[in-house]
Amino acid sequence: MRERSGTLETADRPAQMGDFTVIDFLGKKDGVPFDGGEGRDFPLELGSGRFIPGFEEQLQGASAGEERVVEVTFPEDYQAEHLAGEAVTFEVTVKEVKEKKLPELDDEFAETAAGFDSLDELKEDIASRLREREEERIERAFRDAALDAVVAEATIEIPDALIEARGKELWDRMLHQLSHQGISKEIYLQISQKTEEELLAEARPDAEVQLRREAVLKAIVEAEKFEISDDDLLEALAPTAEAQQTKPKKLLERLKSSGRIDEAREDLAQRRALDLVTDEAVAISVAEAEKQGKPFTPEREAEPGA
Repeated sequence: MRERSGTLETADRPAQMGDFTVIDFLGKKDGVPFDGGEGRDFPLELGSGRFIPGFEEQLQGASAGEERVVEVTFPEDYQAEHLAGEAVTFEVTVKEVKEKKLPELDDEFAETAAGFDSLDELKEDIASRLREREEERIERAFRDAALDAVVAEATIEIPDALIEARGKELWDRMLHQLSHQGISKEIYLQISQKTEEELLAEARPDAEVQLRREAVLKAIVEAEKFEISDDDLLEALAPTAEAQQTKPKKLLERLKSSGRIDEAREDLAQRRALDLVTDEAVAISVAEAEKQGKPFTPEREAEPGA
């Protein structure tokens, strides 16, 4: 929070790690400028690791207006193949050196930054939210571990074609998410330095785990005869409706009009099946888990010998 509220002030001294600099640079390989190696009025925080290893460190001690020659070697796995592993030089002009000033950590900061009366109140609020987030993470991990323990004892045959289809679905879903960040499939493949076939093969284990979990949950739904009514859906949709400032009935109507109502019923039924598995699961102590090599949740220990 202090970092977000910090201000940049001109530093009348040589640059040091943590400072913000404005630089011009020109990269050369064997004395000849290379594509992508030139920048003007480029903002660079020393120590941020944005540039090639060794670049930022060589600007330590430089003052505004100073020119330096920086010598670095591109990593062997650098994405631009014509530069990978190559030694180059950068002619750098440091135009500005700025120091980030952070506000004092006091009651005034707590009020200005977050609307709390005191710093103690702000700290307690942060601690409370971190505790809640960690408890949710632990609960999710426990639920997954409980379900996987059941899956491990279940006899399930998943056809390869189904696993491949789910793996492709996971891959397509990730590409869709990346597209919202401006990252195309071609760029992602270049960054990962892997082929689409290799990435699809890597997705197979996750795809199989998902399918096995779903098969077990569907079997529990059928065995327990879980039936989901409209009232059940309205209750489940209440938190989402509140977040979207609408009514659960409107969300329910949207599901029906879009033809997704059966999918919603199935999803809620599987959540209830997972609740049943979790409620029946018994957590063991950390020491016992390490001894047996079993999954555990530190916050939910069983009685000795359980």
